[in-house]
Amino acid sequence: MRKLEKKEVIDAIRLSEYAFQYKIPEKDLEKKIAAYSEHEIWGDYEEGSLAAKLHLIDFETFIAGRSFAMGGVASVATYPEFRRGGRVARLLRHALVEMKNKGQTISYLHPFHIPFYRKFGFEVLSSWKKLKLNKEDFNTLPQVGGKVRRIALTNVYETLNPVYEEFAQRFNGMLVRTESWWKERVYSEGFLFAGYTNEEGNITGYVYYQVKDRSLEVEEFVCLDGEARRGLWNYLCQHDSMIEGGTILTHEGDPFPFILSNPKVKTNVEPYFMARIIDVEAFLQLYPFELNEGESLFLHIIDEQAEWNNGSFQIHSDGVKMFKGDNTNASCKHPPKRGLRCNISTLTAILTGYQNPAFLYEAGLLQGPKKDVEVLKGILSKRETNFMDFF
Repeated sequence: MRKLEKKEVIDAIRLSEYAFQYKIPEKDLEKKIAAYSEHEIWGDYEEGSLAAKLHLIDFETFIAGRSFAMGGVASVATYPEFRRGGRVARLLRHALVEMKNKGQTISYLHPFHIPFYRKFGFEVLSSWKKLKLNKEDFNTLPQVGGKVRRIALTNVYETLNPVYEEFAQRFNGMLVRTESWWKERVYSEGFLFAGYTNEEGNITGYVYYQVKDRSLEVEEFVCLDGEARRGLWNYLCQHDSMIEGGTILTHEGDPFPFILSNPKVKTNVEPYFMARIIDVEAFLQLYPFELNEGESLFLHIIDEQAEWNNGSFQIHSDGVKMFKGDNTNASCKHPPKRGLRCNISTLTAILTGYQNPAFLYEAGLLQGPKKDVEVLKGILSKRETNFMDFF
């Protein structure tokens, strides 16, 4: 197992083409090589040939209103003749070490199979919700005083990223987007951006959409207030003569359907990205727990893939302290009398906000005194999880 050199990036591309069943046109090959060259690619080799690979990408993510260094795991693939030999497992365990060494306290990935990645400590981070609308659902809402204008791709970062960042910090899990990410990864050919400007001249929302085959597809519907939501929705409704229906992709908790004339629209909700805390101690140090003076809580963590996380952590108004000894794992065999015990994936679900500690306690995934569950609930960010990107 080793890191691929720049000249070997083409080998990673060919494996991706085979595993993910696509072919890069020759005219786009240089662009793909340049994109892959920005990744840290680790390969598992058999007799000098690439058998399996994994990409690591450097990101930042918003959690509890703060920016955390995040390692993106992507393009995990193996040639069929080398599958079920533990190669991906070796690559994933090595990736955990690499990300920890780079100071990345959390990692995200898009799973091909959720149960597989749960074995390595990853847990669901967010779910998306897709609304399927008929033509008659596109009824306008009360008019607003602002205006909607389409935005050229060259101006997207400067114009819309401030809106996106304010929106993103209302959630846990959103990506910190760079200018190149907006133009190279958010944008897809055929899609358009349109922004809402209020009467004070401030852009307070945008939609990212396309009209194709008489269908309106909305990939991002970002609004900082109700006025922007109504203005942008009314703009989308003006496409009624061009469409027979459409779809809106949004986050699981979005109450938008309620304000439609008929809220009973076909809705599909599915888990999307997964996350994993890489370095518990460093993550807890960064997380802005809402503790009262003198308040504290113990967390006893089990991590079968990253032994540096095994231990007990005291969260206190003065900071976080880790206790680790030779008998750490043994002390975690039974529900503790003080503090809460869980594995790394459950901890990730709690601290990202994807699941309520009370539910995890009822499910037997979080153990300890019930009063400590209430303490934990009280010191966590109340933000919903959301993730709108892909890698």
